[in-house]
Amino acid sequence: MRQIAVIGLGNFGYYLGKELYRRGFDVIGLDIQQELVQRVRSEISQAIIADSTEKETLHTLGIAQADLAVVTIGTNMLASILTTFHLKELGVKRVYAKALSEEHGQILERIGADEILFPEKDLALSLAGRIENPNMLQYLPSIKDYGIFELDHIESLQGKNLRELDLINRFNIQVIAIRDSRDNRLTFIPKADYVIRQEDVLVLLCSNKSMQRFLMALRG
Repeated sequence: MRQIAVIGLGNFGYYLGKELYRRGFDVIGLDIQQELVQRVRSEISQAIIADSTEKETLHTLGIAQADLAVVTIGTNMLASILTTFHLKELGVKRVYAKALSEEHGQILERIGADEILFPEKDLALSLAGRIENPNMLQYLPSIKDYGIFELDHIESLQGKNLRELDLINRFNIQVIAIRDSRDNRLTFIPKADYVIRQEDVLVLLCSNKSMQRFLMALRG
């Protein structure tokens, strides 16, 4: 079982640790505040009151053996930076770190964080995309300008097959799956002769620019 350390048990860390544990991971959570540790104690494998800015403490707790660590410290930028630095020094294989600002993110990246998280920014982008395009059910920010989009109930697409739409050549959009909205059953990498039905939700991989071009074309 893979072990994941979640360091910082505020709301983001709490929900992340709880969900990872639900999905079968061995989750160890650390925070300096007793009340936050107490809240999550029964929701994850192990919750410990500890100061993650102390390298020796992390070493003693065996955090170096974790497969992955996520630094979700809320408002203390220095604590976030020191914790991330110590985790990399201890040899943790992969470290994700939540950033409070672009500058904070750049510092975390320079000291070795493998992935920088901007949860509020990502949520804002997702919500903006859904407000702008109500038919776009879900937007997951991904690498640089690319994302995974879900698109449903587009009448002009229904009854047509994927070969006829030719999204990859016309818009540089890859249909990676089709989800049945009635039971959430997924068809991965659908064939070119797949005919789109009213209940289908298209799961698309493309750049934001490609998606905008596609949506403009749909509006006529």
